Amino acid sequence: MYVGLKNIQLLFSDFPNHLTTSDGIHCMTGWGKLNDTPYPYTSHLLYTCEYDESLSRFSFTENMHILCIVKPGADMRKVAQDFPSYVSLLFVEHDDPEMIYAELQKYFNTQCGVGFFGQTLLEFLAFEDGLQSAIDYSFRVFGNPIFVFDANFHLIAATWEEIEKRGISDTLVHNKRFSEEEFKMINRQNHIHEKVKKSEIPIRAYNEILGYEQLYCAINTQKDLGHIVVSAAVKPFEPADEEMLLTLKKYADQQMKKDSFIRTSRGFNYEYFLKDLLDEKIAVNSSLSSRMNYVESEFSGNMYCLIIETARSPRTINTFHIRNILESRFPNIKTLIYNGQIIAILSMPEKQLIPEKYIQSAVKVCTENELFAGMSNCFQNILDVKEYYNQALRAIELGVCKTTEPNLFLYENYFLEHITSIFCQKESSVTFCHPKMMFLLNYDKMHNSKLSYTLYMYLIHERNLVLTADAMQMHRTSLMYRFKKIHALIGDDFDDYRNRLYLILSYEINKPM
Repeated sequence: MYVGLKNIQLLFSDFPNHLTTSDGIHCMTGWGKLNDTPYPYTSHLLYTCEYDESLSRFSFTENMHILCIVKPGADMRKVAQDFPSYVSLLFVEHDDPEMIYAELQKYFNTQCGVGFFGQTLLEFLAFEDGLQSAIDYSFRVFGNPIFVFDANFHLIAATWEEIEKRGISDTLVHNKRFSEEEFKMINRQNHIHEKVKKSEIPIRAYNEILGYEQLYCAINTQKDLGHIVVSAAVKPFEPADEEMLLTLKKYADQQMKKDSFIRTSRGFNYEYFLKDLLDEKIAVNSSLSSRMNYVESEFSGNMYCLIIETARSPRTINTFHIRNILESRFPNIKTLIYNGQIIAILSMPEKQLIPEKYIQSAVKVCTENELFAGMSNCFQNILDVKEYYNQALRAIELGVCKTTEPNLFLYENYFLEHITSIFCQKESSVTFCHPKMMFLLNYDKMHNSKLSYTLYMYLIHERNLVLTADAMQMHRTSLMYRFKKIHALIGDDFDDYRNRLYLILSYEINKPM
C-alpha cells in the first residue's frame, strides 16, 4: 500500500503543518527516529526528529523523507531553509513529540499490515493455493477464528486447526452448515444476514448465544456467493480488523469466481487430472482405462515435463504471463500452476523427439525472463508424469550447483551427477573406485598433478587426443607428456568399453572439488 508524505500530512491535518515541494513518489514502509536509525539511510523509511539548530550540520542523503516536529509558534518556512533541497520535508507543530510518534506507529501498523496482507492474498490467488490456505494464513493476521460460508450456508473453509486447539465445537462446526438454531438466531438479531448481504462494509454484532462479538461480511453484494464471519473468541477486535476483512472478502470473491470458471470452461479439465497424478491421488491401475480414453487424446506421443520454479527467480514473476508465453511458443503444450511452479507437458508426434529449435526457444524464454527451469527425459505414458516431474526438479537442483544464472537445465546433461548422488547415499565412493583411477587420484594428491583429470577428459572425448587437447586448452606436446606419465603408472589398456565406463564413473564419483 502506497504511503507518502502527503498521507502523513493528512494524518496530522488537525495541527499546523508545512510540506515542502520536494515530496517524492517513494513508498514508505515504516518509520524511525533520525538519531536511532542505522546508516545507510533509505527512501522507504520516514525519519522523525525534533528541530534544533544542530540539524543544519546533519549528513542527510538524497530522497530522504523527514518529519520534523517544531515547537508551537515556530516559523516552519524559515526552518525549512536549514535542510537541503533534495530531502522531502514535513513540519508538524506540536509540543508533545511522543504523541506524534504513537500516532505514526498506529498508522503504519494499520496501513502496512493491510498492504502486506493484501499482497500475500494476491500470491495465494496467483499460485492457486486455494481459499483454505488463505484462511489458514489469515488467522495470523486477525488472531481470531474465521469461517467462510457459501450461498447455501455451507461451511466451505475455516481455521480448523485453531478451532480444534480452542475446543470450539458447536453444532455449526460439527455439521459444517447452518442449523435450525443458527437460522433462528440471525432472524432474531433484526434479520442481520439480510443486512450483511447488502452491506459493502463489515457489520459488527454481539452474538448472545456464543457470548462474544462477531464481524460479518458479504463476499459479493451483487451476487450471493456467501459470507465471512470472524469471531472474537480469542481476543477483542482491533480497528484494523474491518479493513483486513474487506481485503479478505475481495480475495474470496476472486477465488470463488476463478474456481467456478475453471470448473465450467472447456480446455481446463486436464489440469485436475494432472494435479491428481502429481498429488498421487490416482492409483495407477487398470481401473483408469475408461478415464484414459479421454486422456489419450490430450496426452500422447513422446512427452517431456518442463518445470519453472518461480521462487528461484531474482525478480517477481507474473506466472500467468509466462504461462501464456509458453502456450504461444509451443504447439500441443498443456500447462498448469502447481505448488507455485509452472508445469508444462510438451507433446511430440510418436516418431519424433523434441527438436533442437524447441530447446533453444525454451532457453530464450528462460534467459529473457530470468527463469530457472528443468526439463525431463522423454516419456510416453502420462501416468508416469510424477517420476518425470521429479526428474525435471532434479535437473534444476543439479544445474544451479554449477551456475547461478537463470537457464533451462536438461536432465540428460546431469544424469551422471544424479547417478553419483544416488550411489553415494548407499555406498562408499572410495570402495567403488576403479583401482587405476584411485591410484591416479592419490598420485595427484601427493604430487599436485592432474593425471586423473587428464585420463577422464581423454576417455569422455572418445580417446581423441586432438579433441582432448582443445577441451583442456593444452598444447598437444604437453598432453602427450602427461600421457607418457599415465602409461608409465597404470598402462595404456583402454580398449574395453566396460573398463572405460568404470574409469569415467570412478572419476565422476571421486573427483576432487
